[in-house]
Amino acid sequence: MISQVKLLFLLIGTLCVSFPSSANEAVAPIVISGEIPEDIRSQLPSPPEGFGWKLYKNALFLKPSKWNERERASSDKGITMTVYAASPEEFSESKQFEMGITIQIISDSYKNHGAKAEQVIPIYLKPIVDTHKKEDVLMYAKKRIGDFESTIFRYRDAPAGLTPIIVHKFILANNTTDSVHIFTYESSEITWDENWDKYGTPFLSKVNVISTLPSI
Repeated sequence: MISQVKLLFLLIGTLCVSFPSSANEAVAPIVISGEIPEDIRSQLPSPPEGFGWKLYKNALFLKPSKWNERERASSDKGITMTVYAASPEEFSESKQFEMGITIQIISDSYKNHGAKAEQVIPIYLKPIVDTHKKEDVLMYAKKRIGDFESTIFRYRDAPAGLTPIIVHKFILANNTTDSVHIFTYESSEITWDENWDKYGTPFLSKVNVISTLPSI
């Protein structure tokens, strides 16, 4: 079984996933399609104005209309991560957004390294906790939802010289499917309350993982 330290380094390497664009490349929207099976689509309520239902791998959620989209995948020693991001801003490898949503899917940590999906959550959060003050951690809660161990983690991020932002993560770990889904919404601290109600809440209140579909 892999040690937590080794798994942490693997995850850090995998998490360093940038979005495909060079500094000289024009940033243009990328349409990422995911066909929602008809039996699932027929059960979905009508999306609220300004949103549409989106399927990325096996993650179903409400995406704000007309937001720019990008995705990236990486694999390191058997740990696979796919990353989807969307924002009203133009963003690329060299230009990260200030407000947007991100979905990270980590697969096969137990299959290849003996670390259960639930064990990945504290390892994933450790670098964030270690580099932020206690008062910057605004929310932390865990509970069981069916086959999923869920974690809510919200914190303030204010690197020197950058606009302070609030980051909210909703994490679902499933030992049976050997996968971890990390849904993140972030926004400027100044406009957090307004944007949380307008974008964050609709996005995170409707996320769903469809276990019958592949995560990679």
